[in-house]
Amino acid sequence: MQTTIINIIPENICVPECNRVLSFRPFVEYIKTIKDKTNSHKKYFFSYVIEQFEQHPELLQSIDVEKVKDYEPLMELIYNSMSGMIEDEETNLWALNTPMRPGIFYSTNAFYKLIENIALRNESSIDEPIDSIHAENNPAEFIYAAILEKYYGLPAFFNTDIIHSVVDKDSGLTHYYRVKPDPRFIDIIPEKELPEIKFDILKSGSYDKDEKLKWISEILPLDIFRFEGFGITTICDISVKYALDCIKNFILNHNFSEESNYFSNVIHWLKIIAESNDIEFGLLPAIRVNQKLVFNEGLYVNSLLINAAQKGGMDENLYLNMVDRYFSAPKVVFHPDITEKDAEKNEYLRLLKADGIRNYALIPVYFGNSVVGVLELYSRKQVNFDQTLLTKLDPVIPLLSQLLKNSIHEFHDGIDKVIKEKYTSIQPSVQWKFNEAAWHYIRDKQSGNEQAEIEEVDFKNVYPLYGAIDIRNSTVQRNMALNKDINVQFELLISMLENLKKQTGFGLIDEKIFLTKKWLKETADIEGFNQQIQVNDFLETNINPFLTDFSKGNPAVQSLVNEYFNAIDVRTGIAHQHRRELESSMNKVIYSVNNFLDQMQEEIQLAYPGYFEKFRTDGVEYDFYIGQSFAPEKPFSDIYLKNLRLIQLNSMATIARFSHKVATTLPVKVETTQLIFIHSLPIDIKFRKDEKRFDVEGAYNIRYHVVKKRIDKVLVKNTGERLTQPDKIALVYINQQDATEYISYIRFLQDQKVLNNDLEELELEELQGVNGLKALRVGVTISQPDNPSGMIKTKTIEASQVS
Repeated sequence: MQTTIINIIPENICVPECNRVLSFRPFVEYIKTIKDKTNSHKKYFFSYVIEQFEQHPELLQSIDVEKVKDYEPLMELIYNSMSGMIEDEETNLWALNTPMRPGIFYSTNAFYKLIENIALRNESSIDEPIDSIHAENNPAEFIYAAILEKYYGLPAFFNTDIIHSVVDKDSGLTHYYRVKPDPRFIDIIPEKELPEIKFDILKSGSYDKDEKLKWISEILPLDIFRFEGFGITTICDISVKYALDCIKNFILNHNFSEESNYFSNVIHWLKIIAESNDIEFGLLPAIRVNQKLVFNEGLYVNSLLINAAQKGGMDENLYLNMVDRYFSAPKVVFHPDITEKDAEKNEYLRLLKADGIRNYALIPVYFGNSVVGVLELYSRKQVNFDQTLLTKLDPVIPLLSQLLKNSIHEFHDGIDKVIKEKYTSIQPSVQWKFNEAAWHYIRDKQSGNEQAEIEEVDFKNVYPLYGAIDIRNSTVQRNMALNKDINVQFELLISMLENLKKQTGFGLIDEKIFLTKKWLKETADIEGFNQQIQVNDFLETNINPFLTDFSKGNPAVQSLVNEYFNAIDVRTGIAHQHRRELESSMNKVIYSVNNFLDQMQEEIQLAYPGYFEKFRTDGVEYDFYIGQSFAPEKPFSDIYLKNLRLIQLNSMATIARFSHKVATTLPVKVETTQLIFIHSLPIDIKFRKDEKRFDVEGAYNIRYHVVKKRIDKVLVKNTGERLTQPDKIALVYINQQDATEYISYIRFLQDQKVLNNDLEELELEELQGVNGLKALRVGVTISQPDNPSGMIKTKTIEASQVS
């Protein structure tokens, strides 16, 4: 036993000041009480204890903690009274401490050695606070728990266990200890009358633990109490249990799609369970799409096997096939020492050996009867991989099974979400109505109605907002790129045919040269050339078969023919370069516009739910519908419609600025035009089950659809000029009242330096079946710094600011 005074208070914890008196009187009184209640042999032992303490009346008064070491035999009597007769002090973590403060003055050898080892590893003295110990509970909780239980009948209101984390600087592992204070021999004596307290705030879930502790400390300050006696402290190493609990909490509270490295936290706890920082872990879930194993970077980032294969330059399909073969016949695999001989025989061991791995093991993880993944164990140092290690990991395998199963579910949920967002018309804002329709259909079927039909899904009286971002002159640019590539191809073809003629003298080649030159001459005039189908037919049915057959009979010219075929390869050939560069430029612009519109609609939905739909043309068209029927429980007002119109106008300006800016970085300069169709009256939309999409409903509503599809190429009246122009926004309308509203928005955005002061009010040429159209057109302030998050700022603008 040890009588050294030990301070185990972490520096990060402030222990409340209060009147503490070290005394052994409460202990003696307690022993007297239980002595009178027992008739067993313990009665004689208790009598002896009482007799020994009463021979030293100074111990029944206040005593200096420094003097306790002079009474070591009596301290041992306390230990024998509180511990089993066969308890081993070399393993029992037990100590006596001053009241309401874990200042240790008497302890078992095991307790002392634990604190001493921690102190030595952290280069501190046994009687100094150790900075590597961190407590998860405030000691004041324990003190107030004792007060509330004794005087107000609220047992264990605060957590009385104190958990300390200790970093072992040798191994780098964190150990967790539960410190269990025992206050039985501490008298809590109030030195003034205690107030009546209404404990509603403590029982309420509206306040956290710290707020409750602050509240009770203001009502019951500790300086009105005297704490007399001593406490008992026992310590238990709960590292494994704590790690298991943390993994459970992680499974319950985390989503893999929100984590950049989903499994890293779990691997930290696995090292604690394995009791080794030299053992590394990898978790590899069995992620499959259409029954085929796929690579998901976020989930496989901790897999040693995948990382080693990537470092070794192995093709993705090869290492996925390797993993797939393992999953087809899973078993526990141990490689306690990977040798050069092992590496020569096995491809994956060769990769691991090259990555510096000394030990490696695979443990399949099952959920039910299905393999959901594998746990990897490995080390770059020589570590014992044996049955003992497996036994340590046994308790965590069921948790890993659930974790891997969750990650697979969440992966597939992500797939479903993308499909819903990108390929179907069912969005969260309308999902509720589909849910109702599906439920009504199932209910009717279950009630015996075999003829039940699923009800229509429609939304009535919704306001449409239409916008279009188009690539200007996209058809002309495609024709120009095509013409340039064809000219390149014919030049290469003529050169190659002439070389074939020189080498072989084959007479039919002259005819091929003649025809090729004829086509080259016709394609030189891009304005008048409109025979693309005939050109393709000439190349595919005349030239290519001839070259293929001729090269087979003349191996000497094979390289010349192959060089030509390489040049016309769609993905890499020089004869497709202009078309590739144009498509790349257009796709980059449209991809960015698509992303921006997705962000825009997400921000709009925060203000009021609606339905958003995009259509891909040479550019992007979209409809946004908003109205009461999308959210029956949320009152709709025209302020949401006005706010949305302002957001749409500002977003078009942002897109115009972006496309102008990005044009200078593209292989081919492409320009966008921005068009808005203003329709002030509400319409009805209905989900077409055959087409799996929403469409307008009713004869009058269809007019909206007809107009928006015909205005993209409309001309300004009596000018021959296209309405839509680069760096400008065109707004087509029918009613002057609509124009007045939008002019107000335009003036506001001009004041914000978003739009130029060049507003035009235009009349438009008549379209088939549509007349009386007018338009506003305004330039975008291109020089304004581009703000990718402009949409977020726009949504805060109230329509009342500009109306």
